Amino acid sequence: MGEEETQQLQRPGIERRQHRRARLVTQVRCEALGREEMLLTRDVSVGGLFVSSKDPFPMGSDISVALQLVASGKSLSAQGKVVYSLKGLGMGIQFAGLSDGARGALEKFVDEAA
Repeated sequence: MGEEETQQLQRPGIERRQHRRARLVTQVRCEALGREEMLLTRDVSVGGLFVSSKDPFPMGSDISVALQLVASGKSLSAQGKVVYSLKGLGMGIQFAGLSDGARGALEKFVDEAA
């Protein structure tokens, strides 16, 4: 099959994530735009997380998040950016500048959950 045929078979919305994800449903404190909310995560990776919300922060918002990785009991605080936002569903948050400790805890969590 030629490259052109392969490209025609690809559909929009194909998985583009760079990091493996693990299911994680836990409370997360989200702060952005002068608003603070306690919401629920749906999944997490070293690159970011998805947070369920009926009224998510707008795409492009800088955000602070704080949560606990259930299995390890480790607390995680991070800065990020909302890279996906859909009213009634939630938001995808991409981490920015994770500390080595936070990155290590996330990698361990995802590996153990897989």
